[in-house]
Amino acid sequence: MGKLLWETIQRTTTGPLMAEDKFETEFFPNVLADLQAKYKLEFDPDEPAMIDPDMADAVFQAGKELLLEVGLYCKNTRRIVKYTEDEIEGVIATARHEITLGFDRQEITLTPRSPGDEKRLYTFFPAGALTTDTELYRNYALTVMQEPTCDGVIPIPLYAVGDFKNIADSPSQTLVCLTEARIINDAATWAGKPGLFLGIPMSATTPLTLMSAFGSGLYNRRNCTLPVQIIQDMRIDYDRLNLAFFAEQHGIEPWMSCSPALYAYLTGPEQGAMEIIAHTLGMLAYSGGALTQAMSVSVHGTYIGNDISCCNTAAALAADRNLKLPWLSFGSMGNPAGALSDTSWYATAAACIGGSISGMEGLWLAGGSTGFESRWAGEMARAAAGLSPKEGVELLKRINAAEKSPDPSPMHFSKLYDPKTLNPAPELVEHYRKFTRIFQDLGLDYPTWTH
Repeated sequence: MGKLLWETIQRTTTGPLMAEDKFETEFFPNVLADLQAKYKLEFDPDEPAMIDPDMADAVFQAGKELLLEVGLYCKNTRRIVKYTEDEIEGVIATARHEITLGFDRQEITLTPRSPGDEKRLYTFFPAGALTTDTELYRNYALTVMQEPTCDGVIPIPLYAVGDFKNIADSPSQTLVCLTEARIINDAATWAGKPGLFLGIPMSATTPLTLMSAFGSGLYNRRNCTLPVQIIQDMRIDYDRLNLAFFAEQHGIEPWMSCSPALYAYLTGPEQGAMEIIAHTLGMLAYSGGALTQAMSVSVHGTYIGNDISCCNTAAALAADRNLKLPWLSFGSMGNPAGALSDTSWYATAAACIGGSISGMEGLWLAGGSTGFESRWAGEMARAAAGLSPKEGVELLKRINAAEKSPDPSPMHFSKLYDPKTLNPAPELVEHYRKFTRIFQDLGLDYPTWTH
């Protein structure tokens, strides 16, 4: 249990009152700007990753002070939950640094790694597709689970089951989420990996559906985690605290997650990295979790670019040097039609390299929706192991400068895989071979599972 769960709950009723719009538009951004200036946080926009250890330590201190000065705003009571420095230092001192996911032959343990470590990143692939077609969803999931580089999966949200749409706070969302869980479990069994880590229930958005998913037993404390994340920009509600308490009661690992949107209230990657650290310490305080997912996105919906990668690597390096939590970030560019896209495959390679040289332990949603895209992520995670931060940055610059073909039109699953045999189409195999040659020509020596 989080060391400060009950203190947090108590302070939602006793902390200082503030209107939410004042917190959101004045108090929070002003403190954020003052701390950025105090710690002189300014990343180089021409650099594809932030690998400066001193700057990373400054990001951590600024993020910690952000939590101490701003606190967490409770939307239910309009009060601010504040923590003392001694309390947060106590939370840091007792944090867990390892976590075991999955069970039986698929059990893996994430242990601390550092920049330049020979130990590879773990890769958790997206399973399923954004669709209402459950057979199509199953086929996509099967193609990634059959891959030898699959360490676990993150289900993609289902839109609907038949006529029942995924509507929050309704029984239909629970139905959709339970259908997701059945398909994902069946696919793991079909792939011969029944103990695979299955991520989080992604079709669920409310505590009722999340708890129902675990009540079914399809998702359980051995194969899944429970989201407890802070709402954007230092805000919580009782849903977060109910989920943290539920996780504690049932021995479920909390899923701590932070995905700041740059260029809304956050002026850039520096403030995004500060917020990630502040959120992580807050979640650590009330949930006692260990597994942490942290990634940024621009307010325009972009997941790639030097600003995004600098935010992600800076936060990861800050955490690596000061927290040592099992740390994940985004492992692709989020293009669901990227199976034959040069940009998508380069973005996956860049995510693996950036993750490895900043001391992360793994990547979530690594690769893409098809098995071969995900295989590529697993291979790149192995290729990036042992790269020094300087070597990694040079590779990232070459990736940024590489000529990329225009994205092809999205293709239906049946054009990429044989739905009966689940064998990839020749075009997809050739795309994979092309990128294997490109990265071997860049000097990377790594095992491949050439088809």
